[in-house]
Amino acid sequence: MATDDMESALEAIQFFANSANSVRVFEALANGVTSSSTLAERTGASRSTVARILDEGESRGWVESEGSRYELTYMGEVMTEKFRAYRQTVQGVQQLGEAVNYLPEPARELDIRHFRDADITVPTEDWPEAHLNRALELYRTGVTYRGLTQNAPEIFVRTLADLVDQGRLEFEAIIEAEFIENLTDDPERAAPWRSFANQVWLYDGRITFSMHIIDETVVLWLGYIEDNQWMGPGLLETENPAVREWAESLYEEYRAEAEPLDPEVLPEA
Repeated sequence: MATDDMESALEAIQFFANSANSVRVFEALANGVTSSSTLAERTGASRSTVARILDEGESRGWVESEGSRYELTYMGEVMTEKFRAYRQTVQGVQQLGEAVNYLPEPARELDIRHFRDADITVPTEDWPEAHLNRALELYRTGVTYRGLTQNAPEIFVRTLADLVDQGRLEFEAIIEAEFIENLTDDPERAAPWRSFANQVWLYDGRITFSMHIIDETVVLWLGYIEDNQWMGPGLLETENPAVREWAESLYEEYRAEAEPLDPEVLPEA
């Protein structure tokens, strides 16, 4: 791109980026034909500010007017939509912060905009188990649970087993077959699995991330697995519909390639 073209593009971006009022006016215009006075009411900007923004929009070919009525041209619609998408992407990155670097690989196919309302729980010096306790809280307050994971810490398994035994949780999970094989010689660790063994599916391969779908919430463990230990900053949760649709589809893909656990392979205590 030539320098002049780049500078022209940057000037166009700055028209939005340097003024929240410009963004508000153009997003209000995206809803249809309206007047400058109505735009001032909708955006909270002064009439003089709205008039200046509309004048500059017309000079760029993004706005057209007839009398006191204004609307976006097709060029204006494209510019408004693309800038909105960029702004929401930045909001998603800012919401995740450093955690964005630890998103599991499958989740990186998602549009980062879908994470702009996500909640992140990370351990702190004062509360090193904050993310673990948050996961347990979600289990205890949920009604339905589906899990996709490589392994399962004992405290999580016992909590889930208790909830299933009490009839408080509808449970299903997919886990690496190798993990269950390691339980066959350990009756104590295997015991709680009997509570939901008929709702466990074994995946004969590697599962490189950990994900739960609890009611309407998708929970992702942030990080990676190294030497069978989870390395990462914490827990991400979101109720975004697009993320939930992705999570449910991914879960079903793994389940289609998994086999049900035979409860008889679990040793008696």
